[in-house]
Amino acid sequence: MSRSMALYNALSAISVPPEKAKAVVEAWEAEVRNVATKSDLVRVEKQLIQKTVDLGRELRGSSKELGDTVKTHGEQINALSQAIVTQGIELRAEMKEQSSELRTEIKDQGNELRASIEKQGNDFRLAMEKQSNELRSEIREQGSEFRSAMEKQSSELRAEIKEQGSEFRLAIEKQGHEFRISMEKQGQQLSTEFKNQVSELKNLMTKQGTEMKDQGVELRTTIKGQETALLLQGVKLEASITDGRVKNQVRALARLASSSLL
Repeated sequence: MSRSMALYNALSAISVPPEKAKAVVEAWEAEVRNVATKSDLVRVEKQLIQKTVDLGRELRGSSKELGDTVKTHGEQINALSQAIVTQGIELRAEMKEQSSELRTEIKDQGNELRASIEKQGNDFRLAMEKQSNELRSEIREQGSEFRSAMEKQSSELRAEIKEQGSEFRLAIEKQGHEFRISMEKQGQQLSTEFKNQVSELKNLMTKQGTEMKDQGVELRTTIKGQETALLLQGVKLEASITDGRVKNQVRALARLASSSLL
């Protein structure tokens, strides 16, 4: 086991990868198990040492080749980075040039577009002015025609209204005349009837006055007879009554009776 470790350490000292060193040690141990003589072991040891030396040489060569490869790749990377820088500078210059050309082109197109828009605006303005003038003329013409038509219709309407007003006035005058005649006729009839009623009323009042006068005469006659009777009774009472106060009362009663009869 000490020899195996020594071999492993020797391999590791010459920069042999651990996997390969382990494989070599395992192979050596396998061979050692099958070898029984010392000479074989010495021979195997020498072979292993020689293999180790050869493997170290190969590894050094591989490391050198790897370093050369890395160096070559580094030079290629440097060249590539230099090329990228150069291409970036060229690309920036080209982009700057293209941007300048693009700005110029955009500016030219903007000027052309502005000029086109101004031209179209002027054309549109002229077309609008033309259409507005035509529309204004058409509206003025239609307004004149409408005004003429309205004046014509208003004249016809005034004439028709005047004619109808005359007819209406004649009809009203005719109806007023007929109404006056009817009112006069009815007034005459009413006046005649009123006169007849007044005459009848006068006759009736005259008749009633005569009757009342006759009744008044009869009433006066009756009242006078009753007064006479009362006076006679008063005289009799005065003759029979000696008290002056009673006489005054009797006279007052006699007057009251006579006034009530009147």
